[in-house]
Amino acid sequence: MLQLLIPVLTAATLSHLGLAAQPCAPLPHVVSSCSDTFSSQRDESLWSRADLNTYIDLAREQTLNACAERGIELPKDFLAWIDGDPIVRASVFGCRKNPLPILLALRSLEIDLGEDIVRRDYTQLALAFAINDSYLKRSRASSPWNDGAAPAAEDALPDITPRPALVLEIPRDPRVLVNTKDATRELDLNDHIINFLEDHEQIEAEIAVQELPPLEYDEKGIAKPQGKAVTVMKNAPRTLVGADVIASASLQAEFNDYMQTHGHAATKINCGDRTVYWRSVEAVQDADVRKEIATAHTMFHDAYRAKGRMPAERDAAPTAAESMAWFIRNDQLEPLDNAKPRAAANKRGKQKSASSSQPFPLNAPWPVLMMLVADDQPLREREEIWQKFRATGEKKTYGEYTGGIAQQADMQAARRVSPFAFNYGSIQMMWKDGGVCGTMGNIGARTHRICGEPSSTAGQPGHCALVLMTYDAKTKRFECQGEQYATGGDEVTSVHHPWNLDDVGGRRAMVFHKCIAWGVNADFASLLDTLVMRCAFESLPTEQRAEKCKSFLIAGIARNPFAIAVVAASIAAAPDANSAIVLLDAFNATLDKSQLGTERQLYGDAVKELVHARVLELPSPKTQEAAASLLDALALQKCSNAKLLARCWRDATGEEGFVDNCVKAAQTYVASTDRSTTKRAATKFAADISAWAKTINGKSARNLWACAMLQAFDQHEYITIKGKASLDPCVRELCKHAGRATPPMPAPSASAP
Repeated sequence: MLQLLIPVLTAATLSHLGLAAQPCAPLPHVVSSCSDTFSSQRDESLWSRADLNTYIDLAREQTLNACAERGIELPKDFLAWIDGDPIVRASVFGCRKNPLPILLALRSLEIDLGEDIVRRDYTQLALAFAINDSYLKRSRASSPWNDGAAPAAEDALPDITPRPALVLEIPRDPRVLVNTKDATRELDLNDHIINFLEDHEQIEAEIAVQELPPLEYDEKGIAKPQGKAVTVMKNAPRTLVGADVIASASLQAEFNDYMQTHGHAATKINCGDRTVYWRSVEAVQDADVRKEIATAHTMFHDAYRAKGRMPAERDAAPTAAESMAWFIRNDQLEPLDNAKPRAAANKRGKQKSASSSQPFPLNAPWPVLMMLVADDQPLREREEIWQKFRATGEKKTYGEYTGGIAQQADMQAARRVSPFAFNYGSIQMMWKDGGVCGTMGNIGARTHRICGEPSSTAGQPGHCALVLMTYDAKTKRFECQGEQYATGGDEVTSVHHPWNLDDVGGRRAMVFHKCIAWGVNADFASLLDTLVMRCAFESLPTEQRAEKCKSFLIAGIARNPFAIAVVAASIAAAPDANSAIVLLDAFNATLDKSQLGTERQLYGDAVKELVHARVLELPSPKTQEAAASLLDALALQKCSNAKLLARCWRDATGEEGFVDNCVKAAQTYVASTDRSTTKRAATKFAADISAWAKTINGKSARNLWACAMLQAFDQHEYITIKGKASLDPCVRELCKHAGRATPPMPAPSASAP
């Protein structure tokens, strides 16, 4: 791995780090709307402008030294441009321990796209590409599924060798149709497979067509405005495809006879009759039949590829420069004269009014562009969707929802294998084959990105959704919003796109991405300051980080209330449980003064979870008295970390106290009104029960504990939400550990209608 260029800082290196006498100031040309909130607090005068500039200066010096050691020369005017813009300078040198890949990536983009694009017109977009690519490897193989699955960036540095400017080219359809009846050569197996399909008498098949509704007339005989075209299913003749053969036993028999006649008697298929077919949704249960179908699918798929009916492989992913050039081209295109108004798509892909749609600015601050620049869909795949969006406003963010068959990728593909211009993994193939939540989330996120909106797939309990960055041109505010949510809200959502703002990256909870938008709304310059603060703080020795974690947290929130990078770094530096508890109290006290709006609840709960997770990582208190004190503090903070509570209950009151506290928690849950309002309370407490059970050693001990817990649910085993009764999932979980059968559904009362 490339060694980190920034050495561990000492108090001598940053002479006043954390000890500055003057209040911290925003960047010279920006008035920070956040720092003024805390201007009267002397504790927030830490981490001054001079401190941050000293760190950036040191990072710059070390990075340029590394260039010199490698024989890398950078144009003086390029470096002067970076140094002349405080935002660019801090972004390049102050946000990662090793700024070299960012610096060189920015120069590489400039070589490909030109100085004006990088230095003047799309600087923030270029920074987003450069910073994102310092975390993740950009390969020529596009992501086949959810976002954020790319491997970490490699040691290889961006190429800054001189070369001609990039000329953006959209690849053509790569298929080259092979003549499968060529008399000048001997026909092979795949020729005969294609000939059977294409020479066969056409079949009647159900196809989707667009039709206008019939005209209607008013009482005066005047035609009313005709409605929009709707999709209807009609039978029509079409050429036989592989999927038709897989679906029909009679066609399979014809195929087998044909192959025997043409010298390939060993090529036989036996997939059953309508085991899978064009609109099947059920999973295939018979393992032997599934194997036969998978073999048939592979056979037809290989033939289509070999004879130019499908691409031999998926198109290559674009380079960073190609991707950036494509987005810029779209941004600069003049509207088509006959283009229809663009409409924003809702979670089911239907169209809203055109007034709700607005372009996402490509000159937005780079942190809100990170999901967009990570897109690695091949340009040909993007182009087809983009041109439809540009011409007609079509923006499909949802596809055909299937069923259990979607969990069997081979069966899902087999039911519709046919000639196609795009390969598996493409959004076009997802539209053709359909799927369940994972496919729908991918269709949505990819479509948003193609239309220029930062978006990513996201995980929820048992579900895949998506998130996207939005921009309101009237209020000039950004938001990170969820779509296709099903099993909860933002509080249970984890974004697949990595949160690349802390040198670690990786998938994080939704709140981390929302804080990007909120932080930019508060003040981008001050948010950038906090990213530099985080980098400088983590360059300090462990002992100094532990000593300064509280003042560091307060100073970060003073600069920007949504400095979650600072908050997370300070929590990770807490040396003991009490220090972590103090951090949460300091966070809440400081944040209360900022008078946040609706953001406060989600943000505060997330930080509480981070703190209590850190407490769980740290050693338990050494005495029962200290454990009881910690438990009291956790109670005041309304701790909901089940594993932490279990440990503290045992530390303070022993195993008997653990059981008593579990039972009390169950009694509180049963008596709560939330239990009959939504399933979230039941789902959360069932998860707590599962976590507590895992801390109990021995099956018999778990059995006794579960039996004690079930007493709290006596006569309350069922919950009724919106008039529908169902077994409480908490009872189901406890019965599993108690070795009992779940209680039967109570009989309806005699007075029930």
